[in-house]
Amino acid sequence: MGRGVVPAPAIKGDSADGTPQVTVLENGLRVLCAPMASARSASVSVYVGAGSQYERDELAGVSHMVEHCVFKGSELHPTAADISTAIEGVGGYINAGTDRELTVYYAKVPGPDWETAVDVIVDMVSRPRFKREELEKERSVILEELAQVEDSPYQLVAELLSEVLWRGTPLGRDIAGTPETVQAIPYDDAVSYWHSQYSPGNALVSVAGEIDADAVLARVSELTANWSPADAVERRAAPLSVDGDRVSVRIKETEQAQLSIGLPTLTSRHADRHALGLLTAMLGDGMSSRLFLRVREELGLVYDVHASLALLRDSGVLHVSMGVDPENVEQALQATLGELSRMRDGVSQEELQRSRRLAAGRMLMGMEDTRAVSAWNGSQALLHDEIWSVDEVNERYQAVTAEDIERLANEYLREDELRLAVVGPSGEAERFQELLRF
Repeated sequence: MGRGVVPAPAIKGDSADGTPQVTVLENGLRVLCAPMASARSASVSVYVGAGSQYERDELAGVSHMVEHCVFKGSELHPTAADISTAIEGVGGYINAGTDRELTVYYAKVPGPDWETAVDVIVDMVSRPRFKREELEKERSVILEELAQVEDSPYQLVAELLSEVLWRGTPLGRDIAGTPETVQAIPYDDAVSYWHSQYSPGNALVSVAGEIDADAVLARVSELTANWSPADAVERRAAPLSVDGDRVSVRIKETEQAQLSIGLPTLTSRHADRHALGLLTAMLGDGMSSRLFLRVREELGLVYDVHASLALLRDSGVLHVSMGVDPENVEQALQATLGELSRMRDGVSQEELQRSRRLAAGRMLMGMEDTRAVSAWNGSQALLHDEIWSVDEVNERYQAVTAEDIERLANEYLREDELRLAVVGPSGEAERFQELLRF
């Protein structure tokens, strides 16, 4: 992402409710305001170009550690209790998340209390107190988070698959780092990382809901007047693995075996991303999807099976995940691979139309929520310097043809690209490698 002043995102679509007004302040901070006439809440999000893909190996997990420390107090709200009380005191909620390509802080409050949310979120991100003793306490908290992943087969299998897919890169490890790096990150390095990544040109404020855009802009400008620009570190290359084992197995005494299949696909701004989204929906989104109807309804092998996409700026992956009785692992895996293979034979117009309506309907209904609108605008602007309207995305869905689906299925649902992670009470990588065939 950029350094210093960056251009305002190119807004696509009309001036419909929820379309943001974009302003770039003198220090490079972008402010996106999206009034929603029918809303009774307001959501404030601050997006920052900080995540695991920006970290040196020895600082693995520093983005997540900084996120924790930001919650420990700011200029206006000196303690963690002050921050949470300010938001919860008006009936709102506050949270944050660190991902591979970004970190986001957000709060949702009743519309009349939008200024409280702006004050809390913007101030804590731009003016955290960052005390040494608070960072030391958070080391222990984060170690508990990492231990929780080890005790959660569903989360653990996702981490194992990431390691197989992006071996040796920042994307191939837990976003929170490792126990060794979390214990070793120096306080001064964490503060330096905040100074570089948490610069106004590498961040944006996205506000949506029952708001006065001019008042929001004035308040954000006031709060960030002394937030000085800095040179942010660029994200590191993270290519998908082409060598090494395609299967990872972790033996744990669990009642279910967790399986996660991964297939490399395309990037988050590829022209075919909407078509691939519909293919994924047909394959494993909802109770009318192929995988659900076959593996659960017909064969009764699983409680839940689903497919999803993780599209990043440099790569992308189609995931299929399920939990299954250890005795039925092979049968469930073979049935799932069979459905992946069958997608390459093409789809009917009726199935394609159902998929279009599913994808568009969920997108449109989601945009009734102010938090969803704030996130929609903010994430696109930070990652891609543009914002596509829901109407334009819907147009892309409607333009997808059955031929597009068949072409993408044959291009990306390939046996030689299959990866697999398994967490359960038994199993050998060699045996799963043999089964990983169409």
